Amino acid sequence: MATSNLSGKDWWRANQRNYPNSQDIDDLESGFRARVQDFIGSLRHAGASVTIASTRRNATRAHLMHYCWKVAHGDIAAADVPAMSGLTIDWDHGDAEKSKQGAQEMVNLFGMAHIASLSSNHISGKAIDMNISWKETLVLTQPAPLLTRIESRPRSGQNRELHGIGGDVFRVFKLCSDPPHWSFNGR
Repeated sequence: MATSNLSGKDWWRANQRNYPNSQDIDDLESGFRARVQDFIGSLRHAGASVTIASTRRNATRAHLMHYCWKVAHGDIAAADVPAMSGLTIDWDHGDAEKSKQGAQEMVNLFGMAHIASLSSNHISGKAIDMNISWKETLVLTQPAPLLTRIESRPRSGQNRELHGIGGDVFRVFKLCSDPPHWSFNGR
């Protein structure tokens, strides 16, 4: 095993940029993109702040994120991580604890709070991670003259009324267990 290919912070710093996530709405699948543009447009028109963290995810990046989590948490032995075409990384450091430590360094650098899916809607361009916030009452007037007023708290993307408007009106559905995640199907 080549030292430069061992999983961990050094590998991540040298290679992760080769497998980027997009933050660009234009990279979303066209049908979902139009719905997201309408939803975000309505929110911004009402004075909400919308910050996009992630749109389309590179499939190799998803693989890296998925397996660094699994190795770090002891869900799979480093030697058992399946190879992926075009990806050169050695998960097995020859010692289980060192392998876990290298994987945990990558989990930390990816900023992960949950295991990444290998079949995420992000990979197909049908999901977006965005942070939404506003002050006072949010008055949504688009696409109709007065769509709704949201006076309840929290004043963020975790607001249940906003979830309903996102899904019912714009067909952009909230995954409640993942604070910034919205998608075409709520997963």
